[in-house]
Formats: sequence, C-alpha cells, structure tokens
Amino acid sequence: MSDTVTLELQGSVSLEQFAEAVSHFHALITALSAESKAQDVRWEIEALNASSAIATVRGVSKNGGKPGQVEQVVRNYLEVGQALESRMTVPYSNKVQKEATGLAGMLKSGIEGVRFDTAEGEATLRALPTAAPSPKLVEAPSAGAYGAVSGRVQTLSSRSQLRFTLYDRLWERAVSCYLAEGRESLMREIWDKLATVEGWVTRDPQSGRPLAVRRITNVTVLNEVGPQAYMNARGVLPLEQGDPTPEEAIRRVRDGG
Repeated sequence: MSDTVTLELQGSVSLEQFAEAVSHFHALITALSAESKAQDVRWEIEALNASSAIATVRGVSKNGGKPGQVEQVVRNYLEVGQALESRMTVPYSNKVQKEATGLAGMLKSGIEGVRFDTAEGEATLRALPTAAPSPKLVEAPSAGAYGAVSGRVQTLSSRSQLRFTLYDRLWERAVSCYLAEGRESLMREIWDKLATVEGWVTRDPQSGRPLAVRRITNVTVLNEVGPQAYMNARGVLPLEQGDPTPEEAIRRVRDGG
C-alpha cells in the first residue's frame, strides 16, 4: 500500500525556510485529506533527513478509516506536484492551490528545488531561468532507468518495511527506496548496514544524483572495510628470482626507466 508522502527542499536550507515549507506541507496534506474525505487519517512523521531537507510522513487510518483513503491522498499529492512541475493549474480546491503555491514560492527565497515524492513517482520544481534557454538545453524530468545505488540503510520503519532511506555513498544524500509488497524479507537485519539496492532509479536531470529507487529487485549487503584493511594486501604476489623489489620498481617509474 502506498501510504507515505515526502517533501524535499534542495540546496542550502535555513531553519526558517524549512519551518515555512513544513507549514505549507502540513496544510496541503490537511486540505487534500479533507477533499478526499479522509478525516479518519492521522499523518505521522516517518523520517527527517538533513541532507538537503527531507520530511516524510505516513498516513495511518484510525477509528475504522479505510486504507484506500490514505492512498487517495498520496495520489492527489503527487498530482499536485506534477501540475506544479508542468506549470499547470492545480486541479483542486482553492485551499489546496494556496498551499501548493506556497511551496512553489519557496524557490523565490533561494531554495534550488522543491521535490514531491511518493512510491508511485515524483515531481521537482525549479526556478525558471532568467533568460530563455535554447530548446536543446531544456532538461526534461528523468523517467529513470534500471540501475543500482550503494549506501547505508537508514530510517527503516519497524511498522512497515515498504519504504526505507538509503544514504548514498557517492553524493552523501538521502535516497528514497520503495519495496514492492511481498519483498519485505529483503530488508531483514539490514538497518545501518552498507548495501547496494537494485531497481528502477530516477535521477536529478541536472546533476545525475539518484533521487529514488522503485520496483526494487534486489538488496545486497556489502562488506565493511576497516581503516587498516589495505594491510592484508601485502605479499599477495610472491617475488620471482630476478624480479625488482617494490622500492626498485618505484624508483624506475620515478626516474623514467
């Protein structure tokens, strides 16, 4: 079941900017919940990540609320983001439009990007360039491709293992990872371990940084390498008679012969 929504602010984010964005984020989810008649849903904080500024909340049905209500809000949230990304009118009430516009307005305060993320897809808003770019330079949102991302597994929920965060080793940024139902066993005893996650990877079209991994097919735990592990490589290849010593070989390369 798709029951989480994520908001990411990209760039250097101040506490004041993050607080303002979270206020709009909360009001947007509240307005979408009311519009979807999902009053019996409580939205709880699932994860907060400091790389950029990322907030994820999970919808929990209460008082007999139907799970489908949560999924409807998640779908509507993504639709709002996609409408903003395409510079189209948000197809919901004035209250929803007001809060969506407030999030888009964060770009005017120096935020580099505002990303809406769910298990089904994502949308990223960026400030329009001051000068009209050449048509050849216009970057379309990345549709993604099958690939792999390596990093440390973080914020693995004990309630539900359909979403987790991978802290990418190359970019040192949080990557949202979504498991398909029935593949929870891939994540047993893997929290805080280095791993490679394979699946459908979407990337930032400007930097190539991975943003999310969906349709995950495999998760492989990586061996941790200690600070002195290189010492184990000594003497791997024995010297034959007449072979130069390591010192002699280095001197020859240094001296060009």
